[in-house]
Amino acid sequence: MPENKFAIARYKLIDRMLRKTDYVKTSLLVEVCERELGYSVTRRTIQSDLEAMKHDTYLRFFAPVEYCKKRKAYYYSHTDFNLFALRFSAQELEVLSLVNKLICGQISEEYQQIFNDIVERIKKMEM
Repeated sequence: MPENKFAIARYKLIDRMLRKTDYVKTSLLVEVCERELGYSVTRRTIQSDLEAMKHDTYLRFFAPVEYCKKRKAYYYSHTDFNLFALRFSAQELEVLSLVNKLICGQISEEYQQIFNDIVERIKKMEM
C-alpha cells in the first residue's frame, strides 16, 4: 500500500518512463521524479516503488517490470503494458459492443457517434 500521497504520482512517472524508453536507469527515474514532483527521492524509494508496482497484492498492478543486469536498467517485459489502463475482459468488451448496437436506434445521431467513439477507444486501450 502506498506509504504517502506521492507514491501514486511516482508510479505514474515511472510507468510513463518505462513505456517511453526501452531501458531506464534508477538514477534517471530519481532525476525525473525530483524534477517533476519537486521533492527529493532516493534510489531506494524508486526501487521500492518498482517492487510495489510488480508485486504488491494491495495495489494489484502486477507490472511486468524486469531488470537487465547487462544494462543496469529496468524495462517492461510486455511493451504494451500501461499501469493505469482500464482492464476489461473479452466478454465485457463484447457486452459493451452489444449495448452500443442496441442503443443505436434509441438515441440521437450525435450521441450515437459519441458512444461509438468511446467504445472504440476502450477497445483500442485493451488491445
